[in-house]
Amino acid sequence: MTSVEITQESNSFDFVAMQQITNPQLPKRFDAANLQVAFSTKTDKELKLAHWLLSILKHPMLVKAGGLVTVWALKVHLPIKALIRKTIYRLFCGGETAQEALQVVQKLASARVQTVLDYAAEAQETEEGFDKVRNEILRNISLANQTKSFSYISVKLTGIGHKHIFQKLTEGEPLSHTENAAFIRTEVRLDAICKAAAEAGVTVYIDAEETWLQDPMDSLAEGMMRRYNTKRAVVFNTLQMYRNDRIEYLHDCLKRFTNEQVILGIKLVRGAYLEKEQQRAAKYDYLSPVFAQKEDTDRSFNHAIDICLENLDRLELCCATHNEFSTTYLTRRIQKGEIKDHYKRIHFSQLYGMSDNLTYNLADAGFNASKYLPYGDVATAVPYLIRRAEENTSIAGQTGRELYLLEQEMQRRSLVS
Repeated sequence: MTSVEITQESNSFDFVAMQQITNPQLPKRFDAANLQVAFSTKTDKELKLAHWLLSILKHPMLVKAGGLVTVWALKVHLPIKALIRKTIYRLFCGGETAQEALQVVQKLASARVQTVLDYAAEAQETEEGFDKVRNEILRNISLANQTKSFSYISVKLTGIGHKHIFQKLTEGEPLSHTENAAFIRTEVRLDAICKAAAEAGVTVYIDAEETWLQDPMDSLAEGMMRRYNTKRAVVFNTLQMYRNDRIEYLHDCLKRFTNEQVILGIKLVRGAYLEKEQQRAAKYDYLSPVFAQKEDTDRSFNHAIDICLENLDRLELCCATHNEFSTTYLTRRIQKGEIKDHYKRIHFSQLYGMSDNLTYNLADAGFNASKYLPYGDVATAVPYLIRRAEENTSIAGQTGRELYLLEQEMQRRSLVS
């Protein structure tokens, strides 16, 4: 592969230079079982901490109860922040500030793993709170431009706009004058973020949320793509493939942009709100919008990969999954040699603290791979951490696989020490 500079000062991989390479040679064969590569950046102490935490997180009821207790303890100002920082925070987060997260960014970069920086604090539902989130994201874009150590950020639209307005728009209800003005401010905040990202060479991943909020979010994402994706995919919309309508949405989206000089940004995930979606559908007696069987979600996800590859001249793809089959499937399609500029056009991503066997081995083989790296003040980021922990337990077999891999690596190290 064409060489890319690694600076002596930070020992960080120059990802901006890498993305400018138009025809890097085909990557090596992806091997998710190479544990020496997967855990190359983890010390023995870090492996043991991860194993201990995941041993706890594999129990869903314990996770739910622990989450409730943690939220209560923080509300009554019990001194537990230090404990959180030293345990679950260390596993899933980069720090309390973006500057702290940069240390993790550099560590990831040393293994040629990129970073999607994610400000994880749950915003207060006020205009002041939304402005605070926007300003933090704008500072991160500036930081990315200055340091060149990462070039991806994540945006959650309920962090910059009112949930009840997204819900009213999804349900087709008219907005009041005050609500319409508030929604316009939300769009202005998002536009400021996307404009700054376009100018700084940064990519924006817009998160998907619950189905009853999503329609206006899709519209906002498509609007930003029309404005800023004329030369590259600055803005990505996220499709949760456990939804039974997302293949249809993907086809329709491609049709809507058929005659436009726009490079679509499509990020595929399986979905993060399965139980919540099913419970709400049962409560309000409507047809569940998500697949009941995991196999249907898997088929939907892989079908979406095929659709994106068929239209790769018109879009860029982020395959954000912890599923080894889907990851391997896409790498093998790339290795056939039929995809031009795969490093620029196709990106893999996993959450920080999960599936290191995928991320690090993808990067080592020469694929464009990253970690979603959240950060934020402990007190305000706890709801995010709880959601991540619950998501980890809800993925069938995920925690068990993580524990098995950690145990295998600890055993391997004990044999070679």
